[in-house]
Amino acid sequence: MKIIFIGGRDIHSIGGIENYMYNLATCLKNKGHEPVVFCESDRNEVEYVNGVKVVHNKSIGGRYLCKILLGHKATAYAVLKERDAQIYHYNGWAPLLASWLAAVCGKTIIYQSHGLEWKRTKYTSLQQQIMKFMEWLTVKMMKNITAVSQEQTDFFLTQYGKKCVTIPTAVNLPAENYESDVLKKYKLEDEGYYLFLGRLVQDKNPDYLIKAFNKSGIKEKKLVIAGSNDADLQYVEYLHKLGAENPNVIFTGAVYGNDKEKLLSNCFAFCLPSTLEGLPITLLEAMSHKRICLASDIPANKEALGDSGVWVKYEDVDDLCDKLLYILKNHKDLEFQKESNYRRVVENFTWDRVSDLYIRYMKHLADV
Repeated sequence: MKIIFIGGRDIHSIGGIENYMYNLATCLKNKGHEPVVFCESDRNEVEYVNGVKVVHNKSIGGRYLCKILLGHKATAYAVLKERDAQIYHYNGWAPLLASWLAAVCGKTIIYQSHGLEWKRTKYTSLQQQIMKFMEWLTVKMMKNITAVSQEQTDFFLTQYGKKCVTIPTAVNLPAENYESDVLKKYKLEDEGYYLFLGRLVQDKNPDYLIKAFNKSGIKEKKLVIAGSNDADLQYVEYLHKLGAENPNVIFTGAVYGNDKEKLLSNCFAFCLPSTLEGLPITLLEAMSHKRICLASDIPANKEALGDSGVWVKYEDVDDLCDKLLYILKNHKDLEFQKESNYRRVVENFTWDRVSDLYIRYMKHLADV
């Protein structure tokens, strides 16, 4: 079966949606299906990545119209050039606005929710209201809806009376060794640092983490902040100012590939004190590397970790400070969490398992 994926950024700069599309598409390809991934890019080009056709669409329309216009561009291209494709999978409501064109051509439309976007603090009140309205409109109009977390599935049922299917995000299980000099570059020792890894946005609260680390007075370990955010350089600059007077706060910028895996596999503890998440891939990655995980006690993080996290109240410097010290003092007693976290990923959050769920869902749509 040929499936069209629309809605992510450049496949080589993997974020949450890109991670989902690329890895799911790769598994589907390996299981005999024919996925085609359309992504927002800086060029118009077709390439093949691990046998998966990837269509780059040059970004147009500016910040607010980009995803809507690219959704139409990708849909029109697919309708004309990929005529035998039956499934059109849209990630997010903005590119979904182009789905009418695929629907007119008799295609089956899937809408994938990656999070409750209107909750994000980076948006103004007006923007949040617009997004909430678009969520309501999308959920009411769409027949086939999937979500990456059970929290979102339950929310749609409770809030809108709409049933949807949970097909979670996942990770690839790590290799044993990664060739990288990232530890040497930043003068880091094995298990010598707490790690925050992700986009530097307010929702993930790296500022609270830096404040808590500074307040804790911890000297034995460092705090590594790995990530970037070109769309909000003012916030990134603010983070650097918070860490400027503490030589144990290290900023690496965005990391990918072996550098990212090396940082994850060697950290003392992974930290994700978010206010809001869909189903956090970085947390699942840290779990797959058998790391102790400190996470905010929000539903998405609990869905990932189960009962095996060190929980913290989000946006609470004092609680974060206490939990950083707690991990430092009780690290040996928390060792059991490493294997527990790994087993939870193996049993619930591998791409092989998730792709099987997706294939089962597609077969259900074909039979309806």
